Amino acid sequence: MPGPAAYDASSASEQPVTLPDAPTRRINEALSIQPPLSRRGHGPGLVLFLSNETSSAGGDKPLDPEPVQKWAEEGFAVAFVTVYPTIDVQQILAEAARALIDLGDTLDISDKFGVIVYDTNCLQEVVESVKHDERFTCVVGFGGGEDKPESSKPLLLNTTQLQSRVISAPHVEIHEYPVASPHFVIPTSGAYDPGSAALAHTRTLVFLRKHVGGPHFDLEVIWDEHTYFEFEARSVAKTMGTMVAEPYVNHIPTMTGGVGRENLTRFYRDHFIFSNPADARLQVVSRTVGPDRVSLCTDEFVYHITHDRQVDWLLPGVPATHKKLSIPMMAVVNIRGDRLYNEHIWWDQATALKQAGLLQEYISFPTPEGSGKVLRLPVAGVESAAMLLDESKGRSNEMLGEGWGMVDKKDS
Repeated sequence: MPGPAAYDASSASEQPVTLPDAPTRRINEALSIQPPLSRRGHGPGLVLFLSNETSSAGGDKPLDPEPVQKWAEEGFAVAFVTVYPTIDVQQILAEAARALIDLGDTLDISDKFGVIVYDTNCLQEVVESVKHDERFTCVVGFGGGEDKPESSKPLLLNTTQLQSRVISAPHVEIHEYPVASPHFVIPTSGAYDPGSAALAHTRTLVFLRKHVGGPHFDLEVIWDEHTYFEFEARSVAKTMGTMVAEPYVNHIPTMTGGVGRENLTRFYRDHFIFSNPADARLQVVSRTVGPDRVSLCTDEFVYHITHDRQVDWLLPGVPATHKKLSIPMMAVVNIRGDRLYNEHIWWDQATALKQAGLLQEYISFPTPEGSGKVLRLPVAGVESAAMLLDESKGRSNEMLGEGWGMVDKKDS
């Protein structure tokens, strides 16, 4: 059954989808517990040591959440410690393990915990303390590269340029980032660097899953569910229900989409889901799932429609041309836990315009030879989609021939 043609707030399919909302529990002055913020609702345990010395960035707050929420959205049960000068690291680790175990069925694995240290001042003490408890299987540190690290358990160090003199040691994996402060992963820090933070997060997630044993999610199922609600069921509420608390989408050629839940919900409702023609379909050509199936899914596909209405996100402001369009596209999808975090969608806007009959094939172009020639634009039409789907359905290098580029007016 085809989905609805227009948004109806009263329909069953548009009733709000409840987002994961497990409350934080305070254990003592230094320790608190955040259960998983995934749809699954249970996962392995993780202990965070958080610095209380992070400087504020000021200005607009990034969409990236703070570490506790971010790791809970990844599907971990998070015990988090605010570090103060007199803290007993070994004791607080034991308390964190007990608090995680007390979660019962919310905790998947009771004999393996990971540790992430965001406070460089206590990294060495944490590394030393986990030696005495077999349940702590690995440690991740940010900064801490001034001295050669020694660890009896797997240790991942995300270091800054200032700490690049560090030398690899047994059980130690080291990655350097082009930043000056170890707080580059903290969104509220003045040193926050979104690109380096994203890369460090992915590497940390791969490391944790390897040594803790999870959590694992089927990224293809999550992505297919999302596109089903977009293009078949056509439900704004259910589409947004597949996404984290504050997601974003960016269609690169037209800069359409939305940053944050409120803006993205409005975009899906007013400019995307019901803007797609009734015959819209996605034909997947290839799919690549990220390293260790962690968080990235890349689709190469063809978007097929009859342009019988204004498709706001594809051709903003363009009335219906009633042309058949087949647009090669690529989607890079980041998934956090069992929900989407962001989508970057690419396509060649020139072929979209050409297929819609809106792009001239020949244009005037000043040349020393005078006005006897025109420029034939190097833009392919529907044939580009045909060759993507089947390499035998097109010919390579035709645009390198004499019929392209500067040609005589009489041949145009």
